Amino acid sequence: MNIYQFLNGIRKCCKGRLQVCKIISLLNTGGRFILISIFIAFGSGGIYAQHLFSVNYGGLSQNNENSIRTEVARVDTSGLMMPMTRNRDNKEVYSFSLSSVQNTKIVILNEETGNSVVITPVEGALTQFELSPFFIEELRQAALGEADRYLVIETGNDFSVRNAAFVSSKAQKVFIPRYFYGNKEKMKEALPKDRQIIDIFKEKPRLIPAYPNNPENLRYIAQLEEEMSYYVYMYKLPDGTLCIYDEHFNPSVEENGVNTRTRTSTSTRAGTNLQFNLSGTLNATQRTATDYALGLWSEQLAGSVPVDINVSVINLGSSSILGQSWTMQCFLDPKTNTWYPSTLWNQLVGYDATNLRDIKIEMNSNFSFYWGLDGNTSGYDYVTIMLHEVTHGLGFASLLYWDGTTQNNGRFAYTTSSGSGAITDYPGIFDRQLYQGSTGNTCLTDLTQSQRATLVTSDNLYAGRPSSNLLVANGGNRVKMYAPSSWQYGSSVSHWDQSVSNFPTFMKYAYTSPLHTFNTRKIAILRDMGWEVSCPSVINYANQTVTTNTTVTSCGDINVQNVKVQNNAKLTLDAAGTTTITSDFEVILGSQVDIK
Repeated sequence: MNIYQFLNGIRKCCKGRLQVCKIISLLNTGGRFILISIFIAFGSGGIYAQHLFSVNYGGLSQNNENSIRTEVARVDTSGLMMPMTRNRDNKEVYSFSLSSVQNTKIVILNEETGNSVVITPVEGALTQFELSPFFIEELRQAALGEADRYLVIETGNDFSVRNAAFVSSKAQKVFIPRYFYGNKEKMKEALPKDRQIIDIFKEKPRLIPAYPNNPENLRYIAQLEEEMSYYVYMYKLPDGTLCIYDEHFNPSVEENGVNTRTRTSTSTRAGTNLQFNLSGTLNATQRTATDYALGLWSEQLAGSVPVDINVSVINLGSSSILGQSWTMQCFLDPKTNTWYPSTLWNQLVGYDATNLRDIKIEMNSNFSFYWGLDGNTSGYDYVTIMLHEVTHGLGFASLLYWDGTTQNNGRFAYTTSSGSGAITDYPGIFDRQLYQGSTGNTCLTDLTQSQRATLVTSDNLYAGRPSSNLLVANGGNRVKMYAPSSWQYGSSVSHWDQSVSNFPTFMKYAYTSPLHTFNTRKIAILRDMGWEVSCPSVINYANQTVTTNTTVTSCGDINVQNVKVQNNAKLTLDAAGTTTITSDFEVILGSQVDIK
């Protein structure tokens, strides 16, 4: 399917850091640990993406440049070369302290050529500005050009100089992302000179407190979130496509002492099924379980572009974290103003649009996971958790933004604002599947920001746009989303509601037990977003003796013939179309058959 054919269909119905996902098992609250003994909570509901700075290449007039040069020349600059320091993410940066973010500009000037970049803090931006080696190298190739050093100046809006310093501008061996755009037949690479970083955001993970009404827990969680904050960069490509760059997804980055550049394993199934290229820090047992989980997903979806996934089981330090996954890489289609995860965007355009990882997951080695493939455990089943996290990475996640303020609650992530108050506020493709109420035609994306904030805390949010695959799979009914009256960071909006009971699923916000099977609802909403499926349109399930719990899923019909269910087993027949049972079908006493 062509991406624009698909997107035009979406528009008729809706006008228009794997989200960061933390799983909390134990919370350290001032030396004591609180155990969640009933269930653990999955994350990935809404993300934090605070707009900090807008970037303009060549935004300095000749008169302003001359004025800046004159003022700086009056200052003794011999001691103004900034040293590199390590930030909270343990990365080397130049840290530039601003005297104010009000009526402020940051000018980076190549004194040899006059080339410049002007960076404007937005309302609420931080007074600490970080220049990473990546950002400097990107600007060198894209706008500033060669020089021994760059001048970094804090000015007022009138470009009067407040502070000045120098940074080294020598070419550095840092990872620079690659982006591609255009139709598959005429695909082009957007080199640094062809693209532009236009905005910088601050992202931080969402942790889920065991007791959200406990102020001590909330303070601890807030501290962890802030300590793990980092910059992400918004690129604009020549065709107007926007994309979010997060250095956590670099294939060459060394994390926890392990270089993840090499793809050490591939998990795939035969035919046209979706392929996963797997890398990461895993021992043999862990890799087997991860391959198995990815193989299960490979059986469900089709795709021409492999998903690049990095999975590691490492010591995450804090005993309060079971695992984490990072905000999915995003592309914004300028024709429909809709964000897509890179996993899906690549399938729709028909090629790998970037050289970055698509999904990044880290699990905490301090916990005892069940690594078996049969789900026979009462503890933490690794395969189930991995299936859940990969589903988020495939796009089952909202881009709704929530920080507890009236100003921002109900916005979508990567909202930008200008000095005139204009904002860009675009939803993700998952958000376009969400509706107010179990009936009616009010899409989440049709509402104003304040109306969205009310809806997602109303317990009245549902998935299933009119005439969608999800409605067909669920008997014509929408599926209720988790949208409690009190916003739950990491859980709200991006999971089925806990009350959903008419089909088994691992996509509720709370993990309670192992589940390795799929249902047509989960597959259907991914189809509504644009994924192609690999399951056949008709399954002939014949000549079988069922002795263990078994699920048969079809995107179309299921024909059952000569089947016996015994030994207290349960046979689930989950068809998007019709289930037909013909002759020689027998269910022994104590066994069950469930027809969805």
